[in-house]
Amino acid sequence: MKILRREKIWIHAHFVTDCMYLPDHRAREIRRKMARVLDRLGIVFGIHFDSRGDEGLRIVLECIPFPETMAQIESALAATIEPMPARPRRTKVKIEPEVLEMGE
Repeated sequence: MKILRREKIWIHAHFVTDCMYLPDHRAREIRRKMARVLDRLGIVFGIHFDSRGDEGLRIVLECIPFPETMAQIESALAATIEPMPARPRRTKVKIEPEVLEMGE
């Protein structure tokens, strides 16, 4: 997954990614890792996720920090999401009826 661009919308910073689907365990991983970064930088606001139609997933920082701090956050976020696939495999579960053998 990659960050395509950053947008400032009112009091939030949006990192628009190329991700089309984010499993829950990946969202928890991003939150956990970024919470450490934000805490280290003295930022008390968190992040949340937003998906808008055909655009990729947005990772929303609930503030707009100073430019130097923003650069550190974006760098840490890019490193966190880089190994994650933008389009992870979806699993499909198919339940087949039980086949009884003769003599049972």
